Amino acid sequence: MEDQIDWLNNDVAENRLAIENNDSQLTRRNFLRSLIAFYEVNLSKLRETAILLAIDEFQISGKWDLHEIYPLMDESARISGNGNLSLDPNRTSLISMLAYTIKKYAQLIDLDEELLSDHRWESFCKSITIRHRITHPKFHEDIEITDDELKAIYEGLEWWNKTMKTLYEAHYQKMIKPVSKDDIKNIIQRDE
Repeated sequence: MEDQIDWLNNDVAENRLAIENNDSQLTRRNFLRSLIAFYEVNLSKLRETAILLAIDEFQISGKWDLHEIYPLMDESARISGNGNLSLDPNRTSLISMLAYTIKKYAQLIDLDEELLSDHRWESFCKSITIRHRITHPKFHEDIEITDDELKAIYEGLEWWNKTMKTLYEAHYQKMIKPVSKDDIKNIIQRDE
């Protein structure tokens, strides 16, 4: 997955440079499409990490909240009328999945900071809406990305970068924090 993240990051950088060198509707659409693909692949990695953190928390606390992990999974379970289990792709929207994943991830790393409240989060959400519109246009003007929309896309990217940095730094701080005696005691008691 790291290779794909690097590839998409390079696509975003190339498409942003293309806008700077020759701003056109094509370069704007290509930039936005590559940016959303970059977000989606990174979200997949973030979800996997959140699941691993939840597993670690379970191993320490012995408390398992599966209903909080289900939304992070790639698939959702469905039971048919004859009692058979089938797995369907998780169809949670990108915005909802990202908001839930960030909140869960922050909770698991003990980050008590509101990450979805500034205007750049709203810009991020707007950029997703713009991508949907240009991908599935209903009218000829739906394929145009205005200057104001491009500004919102850049602000959404700023939000993304700041949020990911905040999460990763807090995660790193939690990793280097020593395990408490109570945590060790809980592990030992549970394993006995």
